[in-house]
Amino acid sequence: MNKIIFIIILIFLNCKLVLAEDKSPPKVTTQQYDNWTYQCVERGKNKNCEVSQTIRIQNTNINFSVTYTKFLDEKKNKVSLITIISPLGIDLNKSLSLGFDDQEKINIPWSSCEQIGCLVFLSKGSDNSETDDIYEKVYKNFISGSTLEIGVLGYASKQPLVIQSNLKGFKEATDKLNSEY
Repeated sequence: MNKIIFIIILIFLNCKLVLAEDKSPPKVTTQQYDNWTYQCVERGKNKNCEVSQTIRIQNTNINFSVTYTKFLDEKKNKVSLITIISPLGIDLNKSLSLGFDDQEKINIPWSSCEQIGCLVFLSKGSDNSETDDIYEKVYKNFISGSTLEIGVLGYASKQPLVIQSNLKGFKEATDKLNSEY
């Protein structure tokens, strides 16, 4: 009888420890690399890392966001992803324009619009070689370039909106992220 009570108490305590482990806050690591932020969130065995920058048009609340991340897809293939989020209210018939230094602009079609803004996804590791080629071209420019220019066309005003950012620190931050995977 004492053995049964002891086993029940052990099971109960073990369940409490498992539940307490699930409720523990995730471990967050953040490092700044000039204009770019490297951040990892670890919860148990899961670790999600990204490199990002939010670019704000001065004296407005208009933001653009650029994020680079890597992950394993459902087939366990490594996927690299660059996501660009623009504010809402843009003309989706006109592609997003990326310019690096004084090179030719790269025009990329919109993927979708959500409540947070309109999105462009560039990925490597998909089954589409054309998508991989565009990703490679953009990624290489992020690594080797010094300035980024993002251009969109406003929907209502038909006015172009162009914002510039410094790419300094992107290579160091992505090197850190890439070493994690």
